[in-house]
Amino acid sequence: MAQSANDAGLPAASGGLSLNGLPAAVEGAVCPNGVVNAAFSGSNVQSGRIFRDGIASTCPGKVYPGILNAGTNYNFETFTFPNTSNAAACVTVNFDPDAGAVPCSTNAHASAYIGSYDPLNQGTNFVGDVGSSVAQPFSFEVPANSDLVLAVTNTSGAAICDFAFEVVDLPCAAGPVAPALPVAVNDQRALLLLAVLTLLVGGFVAARMRG
Repeated sequence: MAQSANDAGLPAASGGLSLNGLPAAVEGAVCPNGVVNAAFSGSNVQSGRIFRDGIASTCPGKVYPGILNAGTNYNFETFTFPNTSNAAACVTVNFDPDAGAVPCSTNAHASAYIGSYDPLNQGTNFVGDVGSSVAQPFSFEVPANSDLVLAVTNTSGAAICDFAFEVVDLPCAAGPVAPALPVAVNDQRALLLLAVLTLLVGGFVAARMRG
């Protein structure tokens, strides 16, 4: 029998969100840029997973819903993006577990953390999650000058499958590039070099005229 979309037995009607066919972004980019198409690598394993309570978080976030099936192994992947502004931001993640050649469907769940994700303590730094394993958005607040860590886990057991997500409204800017410094007009070394060259040229011209 197919796995339910959440663990609370609540209806989980997708809002029609689908990230298939949208431009792909580079996974793990410094700043989110469009849709990230990703997959479980199988190399990251945790014991237990978040209880899917059927409620997609909204800003500023929600209470950690608890852990389920401690002792069962699940794959997970994390993606980190910074809020580089001096103000908190209400950020939305459009999550789609049905993307890719081998879609995860109900075997993927996304949650958000501030600063870092600890698979051994999944409630630490938790700020929000998608609630159900369907294609839909969820929102949460990312404090100023803080990292958003998006964690995606399997839900029915370790498996390799595809998913996609899009991070919206996260103030993220690449570091500024230092401009090239102009040569100072009053640089003493430059003035000295100019004076020496002037004397040499003047002496050469005077010698030619005498000859």
